[in-house]
Amino acid sequence: MCAIYGFVNYKHLLSGQQLKELVRNLSIASEVRGTDASGIAYVKNGYLSVYKTPKPSHEVNFFFPSDTTILTGHTRWTTQGSAKNNCNNHPFVGKTADGSFALCHNGILRNDKELAVEYHLPNTDIKTDTYVAVQLLERHSSLCFETIAEMCETVRGDFVFTILNDDNTLYLAKGNNPICLIHSKRLGLYIYSSTSEIMTESLKGTFLEGETFELVHLNGGDIISIDKHGNVKNYIFDFVDDFPFGYSMVGHRGFSWYDEEDDDDDDYLTEIYQMYGIDPDDLLILREFGYDDEDIEMMCYDQEYLQYCLEEARTYFGYYDDSQSGAG
Repeated sequence: MCAIYGFVNYKHLLSGQQLKELVRNLSIASEVRGTDASGIAYVKNGYLSVYKTPKPSHEVNFFFPSDTTILTGHTRWTTQGSAKNNCNNHPFVGKTADGSFALCHNGILRNDKELAVEYHLPNTDIKTDTYVAVQLLERHSSLCFETIAEMCETVRGDFVFTILNDDNTLYLAKGNNPICLIHSKRLGLYIYSSTSEIMTESLKGTFLEGETFELVHLNGGDIISIDKHGNVKNYIFDFVDDFPFGYSMVGHRGFSWYDEEDDDDDDYLTEIYQMYGIDPDDLLILREFGYDDEDIEMMCYDQEYLQYCLEEARTYFGYYDDSQSGAG
């Protein structure tokens, strides 16, 4: 589990200090989904700049120019490839004949090793599953909707990708992982985060709290691009959902500022989770740790992943199993 976040400030009405506050709030709120590493990418004078470090966001003072138009960020929860080796952390830099790009990923890719063999991808010191997405894009002469769609249709697993090109165009490609994207027409500002809960926490008590935002809906199989002028384009790829039931038990909930939580729906989900071995106490622990319902749904289909997440959450909150500790 990781988190992505960022902004597109196409009217340049926000000051450098306001942008810095926004990024700091987004990055710290995103720590509920990962504290092993953090990083950002932005374009300055036509060149891509990437900074990443094996530290949690609250320990990092991210620098970027006050006139930055687009920034993409990531907080990492390690699943493959040690965060201490900084090359395993996001954003990852890739190159095509047309230029450079920075890619961030929230999710887990399960066929990276098979793809490396099938496409004869070069060996690398980077040991994380995400990097195969970069290598697949690098096989093409340019970064565009078609090449991104081909990559998304080739990988298998859980994903949302953010890709910042050095021409200052941001691409968002959604598989089955969550993303929250909002837009203020007055300010000429797009903001995105992995979940609506992170977005709400990030903007609470800030200069943006009273601003009117429009929620931009993204479904699995959608790719959108936002350029430096705020122009938005859309594309659709053939999305293959790895979930065996074909439909999400959770569905897509609206942005939390607009939709109130339905207690009956929550009771229904609790019953569903119990069918997959997640009792109400464990469900509470997972949610308190920062997992949302789409994350927990993924765990239902992968019991090994579920136990890993539960163990980490229990350890974090100081819970333990008496039957395994010799107590009693």
